[in-house]
Amino acid sequence: MRSRLLPTLVLLAVVATACGSDDDSGGSDAVSEVAPEESSTAVADAAAEPAEDADGQSNGDATAESGGDTGTGDSGDAPAPGGGGRTATLTLDNGEIYEFSVLCSLEPQMAAGSEILFTAVSYDDPGLDITQFGDEGTVTGIANVSVYDGDYETLWEANTFFEAFGGGLELTLDGSTIRGSGTFFPDADPAAGEGVPGEIVANC
Repeated sequence: MRSRLLPTLVLLAVVATACGSDDDSGGSDAVSEVAPEESSTAVADAAAEPAEDADGQSNGDATAESGGDTGTGDSGDAPAPGGGGRTATLTLDNGEIYEFSVLCSLEPQMAAGSEILFTAVSYDDPGLDITQFGDEGTVTGIANVSVYDGDYETLWEANTFFEAFGGGLELTLDGSTIRGSGTFFPDADPAAGEGVPGEIVANC
C-alpha cells in the first residue's frame, strides 16, 4: 500500500526550502508539487551545496567531510548543519532493526502552510521520514515515522492517525536527538494486521 504522501511532501518542501537551491532543484514550489521519488533527487542535489551558518560562515568544509550530507542549514530560521555521523535507528519488537544516515531540521518553521517543529529524513534504501507538526497551519499536531523501500512503497509506518486502530506515536526532541515510540504497521495499513511496537532514535 502506498504511504500517506502528505507528511513526506511537506518534509521535502522543508528540506528544499532550507537548503535554498534555486539552480538545481527548481525551488521548494516544484518539490511540493511532484512525487517523492522525483523530489528526493532535487533535495539531495540542493543539500550538496554549502550553506552558511548563523555567523555567516560557510559550511563547505563540513559538507566535504560528510560527503554532501549537509542537513537543512541556512542563515535564517533553519538550523545550521552539524558534522558527519548523523544517524537514526528504528528497533521493532519483532526483531527487525533499520539504520539510516539522516538530514535533520530541528527548529520550528513554516512549510506548505503548516508549522513543522522538527524533521529527519534519509534517502538510503530503505529510507526514513520523521515529521512532527506543530499547532499552526492546515496540518496540526501530527507525528509520523515512515520507512519505505527504493520504490517509495511503505514498509512500516507509525502515525498519530493510527490511534483509532490501537496504535499511536509520540515524538520528542532532546537537544539534537529525536526520540519516538509507537506502534508500527506494515504497509502503513493498520486495518490489515496487528501493529508492532517500536522505537526510533535519530542523532542529529
